[in-house]
Amino acid sequence: MDQIFDRVLLRQNRKRFAKVFSDFNFLHVEIANKIIESVSFINRNFDSILEIGARNGYLGQEIALQKNSKNLVQTEICEANFENFLKNKVIADDEFLPFKPESFDLIVSSLNFHHINLVPQFLLQVKELLKKDGIFIAAFFGEENLSELVDIIFKTESELYGGISPRTMPTIEVKTAANLLQKAGFKNSISDFEKFEVDYKYPLKLLQDLQKMGQANILHQRSRKFFNRKFLNQFCQNYREKYEQEDKTVKATFEIVSVIGWK
Repeated sequence: MDQIFDRVLLRQNRKRFAKVFSDFNFLHVEIANKIIESVSFINRNFDSILEIGARNGYLGQEIALQKNSKNLVQTEICEANFENFLKNKVIADDEFLPFKPESFDLIVSSLNFHHINLVPQFLLQVKELLKKDGIFIAAFFGEENLSELVDIIFKTESELYGGISPRTMPTIEVKTAANLLQKAGFKNSISDFEKFEVDYKYPLKLLQDLQKMGQANILHQRSRKFFNRKFLNQFCQNYREKYEQEDKTVKATFEIVSVIGWK
């Protein structure tokens, strides 16, 4: 099935939690700052910049200010995410970007790439939108993202239901990411990864953060079983038994893959 992800549900989730996103966007800010730092090392300005899936617009605006961009365009799948101070905002699904070929010098995307259904086609579209020598930079969840959470959900489902159901999305490993860019025709494609450990006082806070930052399960074939009280109690107990630290917090490890390619 080509359509792995339910993009309609993605839009609904972002609309539902748009008003509280700024209270749960710590990871988006962290990754945005990493991309901003990477761009700062590129010794050139960019007249036109596209940010795909801009959420509150922070990433694109900071880069535009840093690189003296005359034209910043930011897209979002959900209009509820846009703040009034954003100017060139376009409501568009990442998979169907409504722009003319060779429109941008730089295209960036933070924590959106892992929800794309047809990645090769998406990369070809991005490359077409870039001007000659244009650059594409993206960051997304990697192969070992939230390994502790995946482990405990599988364990808890096995204990309570006698099997596991689709609750985790397929991912792209770091080596594959660079190869995908290369196959799409990007030059000098590079991929790397970084891990961020976050300490949580309660395991349920991790689930809440994922939901309200817009990173909940949107698989078409996702489990329709809700996390009931029995499941959540067992989940918390299992999580603490295996991953509780000396200070009584539990850890969650985010793996972020970064890619960059030149047209």
